[in-house]
Amino acid sequence: MKHKIYILDDHPIVIEGLTKVINGQEDMQVVGSSDDATAALTQIGKLKPDLVVLDITLKDRSGVDMIKKIKTAVTTTQVLVYSMHDENVYAERCLRAGAMGYLMKGEGGARVVQGIKQILGGSFCFSANLIGSIVSGGGPRTGSRGEPGRLLSDRQLEVFEMVGRGFDSHEIAEKLSLSAKTVDAHKANIRQKLGLASARELLMEAVRWVEK
Repeated sequence: MKHKIYILDDHPIVIEGLTKVINGQEDMQVVGSSDDATAALTQIGKLKPDLVVLDITLKDRSGVDMIKKIKTAVTTTQVLVYSMHDENVYAERCLRAGAMGYLMKGEGGARVVQGIKQILGGSFCFSANLIGSIVSGGGPRTGSRGEPGRLLSDRQLEVFEMVGRGFDSHEIAEKLSLSAKTVDAHKANIRQKLGLASARELLMEAVRWVEK
């Protein structure tokens, strides 16, 4: 039997490319895909794929939160993150959420297939540099704009990213099933942790973070 793979990415061209490469393998097949996290979660619950390949930047949900929800919905499903974002900022966070691997999109489809096979074989799939950093206790490295990834909690980083994408407090509250008051409290805590003096500075920094 072929291993069942599901792809969640908000770029159709990425889904198309990965589907072609994965379906070209004798031992795996793409059984579903989506650019919508909410729809994907329902489909994953029904299809129960062996592995989900997902980006951490999604239109309607944080990828880190999505990893947690997938692992709760189908405990046997493994997750491989395939993202344009620097692994030194996000990979350890994804590992804590339940992912078994993290690859950057510049590595190409063949590396994704290799990563899928590693994970389905019971191994992790992270770069040697990152694994060495985690093992040595150093944690992920952060760049000049890496402080949010190091200082914020998972929920705060979700809110921070959504601010950067232009969502207001009420929209964020609806998407994350929180109250607007709670979202505002998260914003205040984010500003304090990042040393930002105003809502305008928070917005500017969040936009820079999302676009970097």
